[in-house]
Amino acid sequence: MVFCLGLSFESFGQNLRIGFGLVDETSFSNSVVQIDSVTVFEDPRQGSSDLMPFIKIELPFSKRFYSSIGVQFYQSWVDLRAKYTSKSFPEHIPYSSKGWLGPVNNFEFPVGISYLLVQKNQFKLFLELSAVPVWSIQDFEPFDLEVPQGIDWTQEILDVINAVETIPDPFYMNYQYGISVEYKRFGLTLFRTANMSRSISTDYELYGQSYNFQRRIRSTRIGLYYSFGMQKKEKN
Repeated sequence: MVFCLGLSFESFGQNLRIGFGLVDETSFSNSVVQIDSVTVFEDPRQGSSDLMPFIKIELPFSKRFYSSIGVQFYQSWVDLRAKYTSKSFPEHIPYSSKGWLGPVNNFEFPVGISYLLVQKNQFKLFLELSAVPVWSIQDFEPFDLEVPQGIDWTQEILDVINAVETIPDPFYMNYQYGISVEYKRFGLTLFRTANMSRSISTDYELYGQSYNFQRRIRSTRIGLYYSFGMQKKEKN
């Protein structure tokens, strides 16, 4: 991953952070799509603990300020739900609900600045702010079921929940801010991430019809890392 950034570690002075973190993500959406007797909506995720490996390169341009670029990866999901009713349902089943997940692999490339707020002996405290381009690559597998399979399964319902794959936007922008604490070469980082745009969805499409489907996510991330100091080579 590091070489993909097009940087040679030995060409200039810098710090390289390599670590792993946990992503506690919350999704929220006010979008509800009504298709005949079927109501389609996202079931909000109230929290998760998704693993996130990351690499970050810091380039000092003063005693206190650093520019930075990094790569971080984690997987998230869009949890689509369909709620519907039918005249064929018995009285004790007023409605039925089905759902399916749309997995998304998120590759994030934070570009930002760090400010060294406190330095005492081998202890350092940084404030950090970044803009984060995000590329989302779907890893979707359709819900596979031979219909009919009971009174609450139809081909339409299968199509409705499988259309979750049309929702995620393949590219959007985030921002993140937080703090990092280092002692010697070991560090702990804590930051928040949120979307810059009002929606990270490409809408919801079913049978060639597009429906407005706005959704957003935000997360808190905590990680542990090891910092490598890379010194600039002196020219003879």
